[in-house]
Amino acid sequence: GGNALTTAATADVISLLCAAPNGVQAYCPDMPELVQTSLNLGIAKLGDRFTATFSVRSSVNGEKEALLQRLRDIAGEFGGSYSQMGEYPAWEYRKDSPLRELMVEVYREMFGSEPQVVAIHAGLECGLLGDKLPGLDCVSYGPQMQDIHTSREKLNIASTARMWRYLLEILKRL
Repeated sequence: GGNALTTAATADVISLLCAAPNGVQAYCPDMPELVQTSLNLGIAKLGDRFTATFSVRSSVNGEKEALLQRLRDIAGEFGGSYSQMGEYPAWEYRKDSPLRELMVEVYREMFGSEPQVVAIHAGLECGLLGDKLPGLDCVSYGPQMQDIHTSREKLNIASTARMWRYLLEILKRL
């Protein structure tokens, strides 16, 4: 009298979840500690049908597309459908970046210390710009912030002023 799955449907859901990739799929060859491609099952929901929602991220478009195709194939194997939305283009790490080198030099001169240069595994606007302007040398930087994308988000005003002066100096030198 309830809404339980049949034994066969339960086995299909379990098999699909076991077949679906999850977690880190590849690391960046130039920075082995940096995740290059990953996904996670963010939402599994059972209503009229079973749905699995994945968040797929990669800094290499080809790897991301291959992973999305793998999810399409798995959905098809289990008689399911596939849809895709809300994606960012990849922003691939550039080993040689004249802009990054200039920014490091200017930072050292202005602030008397080494900047923290890191590559991250996330979707950023640089991927959107780089997708429209192939070969674009992009660097993302910003002021100190806390609790980003939450109702407790905070912006350090003094840090914002420093980053503004830094930007003006970079633009002068470009």
